[in-house]
Amino acid sequence: MAPSAQQTPAYEVATIKPPQANEYGSPLRHYIQSAFGIPVNSTGWVIGPDWINSAKYVIQGKPPESIRAAMQTMTPAQRSREVQQMEQRLLADRFKLKAHFETREMPVYQLVVAKGGPKLKENPDASKRMASVSPSMIRGNAVPLSALLGMLESVPDIGGRVVIDETGLSGTYDFLLKWTPLEASAPPGDLSGTPPSPDAGGASLFTAIEEQLGLKLVSSKRPGQVLVIDHIERPSEN
Repeated sequence: MAPSAQQTPAYEVATIKPPQANEYGSPLRHYIQSAFGIPVNSTGWVIGPDWINSAKYVIQGKPPESIRAAMQTMTPAQRSREVQQMEQRLLADRFKLKAHFETREMPVYQLVVAKGGPKLKENPDASKRMASVSPSMIRGNAVPLSALLGMLESVPDIGGRVVIDETGLSGTYDFLLKWTPLEASAPPGDLSGTPPSPDAGGASLFTAIEEQLGLKLVSSKRPGQVLVIDHIERPSEN
């Protein structure tokens, strides 16, 4: 999957460099996932050499004026796609990336309604919409469950899995979820459906979801589109 130079937009100017002392650099895998629309926290959905996980870069790109002007009239989804195409072009040009998608069975979590029913408070007031997430707390006001899924996927305790909504709940809700994070060395739940053991200091994320939200995470497998890297090189000089 190498973008065609004639068919895809490209940055007018792009720089790639290792982070300096006071700079934040992202692992190359994060940039690849961004370019191909794969959530950054879905760690197992890019198959490639180990160095893309450890090699960090500061990558900046400036689109040409024609593309910047065109993006002003695009929908958010169209702008996102335009940026992804430029990122893919940069990866192909500077990292010599060649990749393809494959369908593979991937571990996921299904979010279902727990026994006893949901404990979410329905709130249809979109003007109150707000969401925040930390390693030990998720808060939402007047948000759909799709927002909860995205926040759950960003939490380290989920282990990089995709979370699929199987609740059938279609409203917008208020909720507050607090838990004790697992130790960094603790494994995520296995595919038997057994969640990780709770930390000694308090409820695990899996227990807290059931007790506080009336929902449950069930470990499962689903076919998923995985990006397989066929070839990639260290970046060329700026």
